[in-house]
Amino acid sequence: MDDEQELWISDDENGDFDSDQGGDTSDHAGFTLSLLSQDGQEGGYHVRNKEGMLQRKTVSAMMGGGLHKKRPAFTVGCDARIMIHGRMSPDSDKLATLLVYDLKFLSRHGTRIKYADVLFEFRPRSNRPGALSPTVAEVRPRGQQKMSETIQNQASKYGLSFNAGPSIPGADVGFNASGEQNITKDLKFHTTITGDNPADLDWGDRFQASFTLAENASQESGIPTQLTVVVLLERESDDDFEMIPQIKITPNFATRWTSLSSTRSSDDPVYFNVQEPPFERSSAATKIDPDNLGAVDLDSLWICTMYTL
Repeated sequence: MDDEQELWISDDENGDFDSDQGGDTSDHAGFTLSLLSQDGQEGGYHVRNKEGMLQRKTVSAMMGGGLHKKRPAFTVGCDARIMIHGRMSPDSDKLATLLVYDLKFLSRHGTRIKYADVLFEFRPRSNRPGALSPTVAEVRPRGQQKMSETIQNQASKYGLSFNAGPSIPGADVGFNASGEQNITKDLKFHTTITGDNPADLDWGDRFQASFTLAENASQESGIPTQLTVVVLLERESDDDFEMIPQIKITPNFATRWTSLSSTRSSDDPVYFNVQEPPFERSSAATKIDPDNLGAVDLDSLWICTMYTL
């Protein structure tokens, strides 16, 4: 790729690169992460899927070049946190699947990611007539969320007065102290996050979960470093299904490379089998009952984190 140097920082640059992010790249997603130029030409990095893998935990892992002599300017990843199949409620005939994913958008050395667009599309795995796709019942975050940094300013004013009694022997002399404290808070909106389960334009079905992250253009502080998203699926049957992930990010490159995106490979979606045991990468504080997934507090599961490397 001719413009690789725009993506990577040489070892002479300042800053650290965590070696654990390099890791084994064999367990990558079944779709392609690529650079899109203004003239539509592609270059970039292809990820692969292990043959026959079910419910792949590493949905995507991408860095923009070799791992030995250069440090990446960007690291983009998507990893499963929770995958649980069950029912919407004990007294319902509706089946359900709860999916929670950690999206990671790391940038280094003065670069930043201005925009990210994430789409999860769900389809039946079977090609038989009448096979039904899971429906995206809920997503979190949902709607537009403005994530803000809060800066607290505190100012104090103190007064001291001297009081004397009448000018006679033995008169009382005293001091009165008074205090006043003002606290103000400045809100700095640095990014906007939007989550949705858009309806299909032809039939009104909801087979997609969509998430977008956009920086505040006036402050140019980038998007959150990590976003944990939640998808609750409603299923009509226990048939296997698949998820097609697509990720597109727009960095602040001052070159002809304008976006870093993923284009799916139809051969390597993420396959789900509802007989697979529940997966929780870390114990959630939120109670999750597989037989009552519709009652899970979804708002407590999504997380937004922003920090600077």
